[in-house]
Amino acid sequence: MRIRLTSFLALVLLLVTSVSMAAPMKQAGDFSGSIVIPYDEGNPEAGAFTFIYCYPCIDESEPDANIVNSFYREQMDMDETNMRFFADGYAASGIPVVKEISYRITCNNDDFFSVLTVQHLQTDDNDRLIWSGNTFSRRSGEVGSTYDLPRLLGLLSESEQDEFLIERQADKAADVVVELIMEMILDNPDDLPYHYDITFDTLMNYVYPQEDFYLDETGNPVFFAAPGTVADEAEGYMVFPIPLQDILDEL
Repeated sequence: MRIRLTSFLALVLLLVTSVSMAAPMKQAGDFSGSIVIPYDEGNPEAGAFTFIYCYPCIDESEPDANIVNSFYREQMDMDETNMRFFADGYAASGIPVVKEISYRITCNNDDFFSVLTVQHLQTDDNDRLIWSGNTFSRRSGEVGSTYDLPRLLGLLSESEQDEFLIERQADKAADVVVELIMEMILDNPDDLPYHYDITFDTLMNYVYPQEDFYLDETGNPVFFAAPGTVADEAEGYMVFPIPLQDILDEL
């Protein structure tokens, strides 16, 4: 009876652990702040470079919090250094610049945490958006590292370090994804204003599947292309959701 009770308790503990791991990660507010860099400390009229940022912050009580938080802490450190270089580049012109980074969580489940960050660059005569996708694997436990497409597709092991193999598998995955996107553009069931002269080769120059994707709430990748690359610029970013299974079927 004692053996059976012990086994029963172990099973209950396993189930409780599984349920807790299956829950989405809790947030603890944001990593946010701002940096204002005057072009001329002694002359406020000379203009300034303003950087405003907001990144997700996971509650430290979460077992996988450091996977995400360490990445964005490092990102903030790099931002502060880079912003000063950017400010130097605009100082001579005296053009006031505001660069703002916001985000949207697109997937938060027991396997993945995925974020779409949007960089908004504003000057007197320019207003530009730049998207970036950051996907983290809760299964890999790789602290401070995003999850790439070949590993998402199972083309590489979690620990693979061979640069030649990594590049080969990334190219293989990219070819399949771009081919599927090309089919979506040609079919065009929603009659979107895609450029009429797009070919597979030109599309390879506009879409970078290794980097330009995020996961939706079901865990499937959504690839994107910048404004003006595959369609009229007024359409903004064009998105191409592709089920993982469709990609795997073509590999």
